[in-house]
Amino acid sequence: MEVSKNPVTFRWLGVGGVELSAGGQVLVVDPFFTRSPFSALWGRRVTPNRSLVADRLPRADFVLVTHAHYDHLMDVPEVLRNHGAVAYGSPNTCRILAAEGIPAGQIHEIGAGAQLELGAFKIEAGRGVHGPTPLDVIINRPLAARLEPPLRLWDYRMDTCLSFFIQVNGLRVQCGGQLNPADVLLINPNKAPEHYRPLLQAVQPRLVIPIHWDDFFSPLTCPLRPMLAPPRRAWPPISIIDLAQFKRTIEEMSPPATVLLPEIFQTYDLTSPANKFAG
Repeated sequence: MEVSKNPVTFRWLGVGGVELSAGGQVLVVDPFFTRSPFSALWGRRVTPNRSLVADRLPRADFVLVTHAHYDHLMDVPEVLRNHGAVAYGSPNTCRILAAEGIPAGQIHEIGAGAQLELGAFKIEAGRGVHGPTPLDVIINRPLAARLEPPLRLWDYRMDTCLSFFIQVNGLRVQCGGQLNPADVLLINPNKAPEHYRPLLQAVQPRLVIPIHWDDFFSPLTCPLRPMLAPPRRAWPPISIIDLAQFKRTIEEMSPPATVLLPEIFQTYDLTSPANKFAG
């Protein structure tokens, strides 16, 4: 697909957070900035860091939520309050937003197959895939009968996971693991190498951007560090996500693709030639 000369800019917001801007409009996916410490998992009620949310995301018109875990949804209510934006997500996502006092007009329930036209952005929601975690028995079950903010981290529970295929100004962006041909592919870099080959063959991206690789228990005042990778072999039992190895793997499997290892909060023009991001 021929890409328009009208710029589409991208910012990685940390964790799974993505910002796309085009024509004066801003679409964000899973904005999350309030990085609670690991100890908060054991039941302490938590509140978003309002000043941090406002500082790191000065504008948002539309918010897409892939799933209702706290590291994707916790700060969304503040984003909606700050900007009057409209959010789109699963039933659990919508119920949590309602419990947080967000007006019904700013909440839209969607599922896989939904098609949206949001200003300059055309979106198709697909089925996403969420990898296993040690806390699945707690965070992947029905919501509590009563949700009373401030919520605990384990109150954010996933019912379904979505991916998003976004088209804007002729640019195709795939957020998640659907098999749509796209110019830009945003994926989690914690999979085994054999996972990526069929994905790259189907999507044929010119630019691949890894997201959701950083340790979200560490606050933004500290340097970013990769999180633990899921165990895939007996030894070593755990390992750290290796972004350099991910870059080598993708570019060897799909030589036309360039891998961009984005700096957090830095703005990139996705309509520029992919080789601009090489190095």
